[in-house]
Amino acid sequence: MKEHDKTVLTLLSLLLQYPESPCPEHGQLRQIASELKFSPIQNHVHGFLDYLEHTPWEQLAQHYVATFDFSEQSTMDLTALLCPDDRKRGQVLATLKGIYTQAGLAVDSGELPDYLPMILEFLSMADREASKEVLGIVRPGMEKLWQQLIKDGSPYAGVLEACLLSTASMSCPQNAPEGGVL
Repeated sequence: MKEHDKTVLTLLSLLLQYPESPCPEHGQLRQIASELKFSPIQNHVHGFLDYLEHTPWEQLAQHYVATFDFSEQSTMDLTALLCPDDRKRGQVLATLKGIYTQAGLAVDSGELPDYLPMILEFLSMADREASKEVLGIVRPGMEKLWQQLIKDGSPYAGVLEACLLSTASMSCPQNAPEGGVL
């Protein structure tokens, strides 16, 4: 994977994490974003950075929690969007954790292995095969989350679209079963 692609995935992971109070890195994030090559991704990132810079932290935090923590339709735990059966979801989570472990990523952050920022971090470090395997599992959840964020008019919709654009070349949809592996 090219260094530019790793940077994009890491940046998107940072943008999707809970907003810290206050975020002094906005200037640094904007500098990184200005170096992005793929214009639609760059536009989405700059638009979201504008939102971060012009919205009070308390409002950012409330919106984040309301969007991702209190809504079952827009959780960042992607398999929750796809697996109504907890047993099936548990098997998929174990599969993801196994892929991460085999690739050398320790999963001990307190987050589940289907947490989108963690997935993006993994993709920034993983080889192509492991990336394709993970995306085969979670990409339908990313798409479902993106559609829900669009429906809700969320400023995070652009970041999700950037995630989908930046991972499109890593996944192999023609070989994946319809609707992913879930």
